[in-house]
Amino acid sequence: MHRIFYQFEGATPAPGDEVRIIGEEARHALRVKRLETGHRLEVIDGSGTLAHASVLGSEKLGKRDGWALLLTVESVLEAPRDIPHIDVRSAVPKGPRLESMVDALSQVGAATWGPLISERAVVDPREGKLSRLERVVEESAKQCGRAWLMEIAPRTFIDDLQGLGEHLVVADASGEPYKPTGSNFITLAVGPEGGWSQSELDKLRQSGARVCAFGTHVMRIETAVVSACAIMLDAEQRDRVVPGTPGREDTP
Repeated sequence: MHRIFYQFEGATPAPGDEVRIIGEEARHALRVKRLETGHRLEVIDGSGTLAHASVLGSEKLGKRDGWALLLTVESVLEAPRDIPHIDVRSAVPKGPRLESMVDALSQVGAATWGPLISERAVVDPREGKLSRLERVVEESAKQCGRAWLMEIAPRTFIDDLQGLGEHLVVADASGEPYKPTGSNFITLAVGPEGGWSQSELDKLRQSGARVCAFGTHVMRIETAVVSACAIMLDAEQRDRVVPGTPGREDTP
């Protein structure tokens, strides 16, 4: 089913409401995907709303303005945020690898990603580059169907992480295998391909951070970031008691 990213204006639509979408999303749906009257699709707004709708019609707005896509809303779901909330801070890979990493992180379920500046970091992205990642996040959400967009955070320095204590997980080969914490908010820090400096590791350990290993081989930044985030989410979610889950007792 085709998905469209669209931020609803005003109140969340209700079943039976009509929605008019213009711009690139409308053009892509009509001219590339060739959606016609009656075709069903999903609309996500990145803030928890997922609407199922059907195409009511289309309208040509002119050479400059493109197309308008007219939809009828069939049902609306307000999705909760994923738990736990994994805030990822990492060194930045070079070139197009950054966009690939952000895309994959969004798909596996990270809540936030932001660049982490460390002693051996090579790339220090500026605001313009970070703002362009918003489009990558939107496209990723459409692909995987997540209702909440992954947020892109400003750059962070090592000293900014020291107050997180045990809620901070530092990825490093010297650490222990990851074990779930039960916390709803966890920050994952992944260093550059040259590794953390010894002084950085010592400082983070002394602040109470957990140092964990997520594999036996040396990984590129983007591989390490996505692998570690996926392992953490899987471990945390498997460890939680879900009311009504077959084979588990509900907690009072």
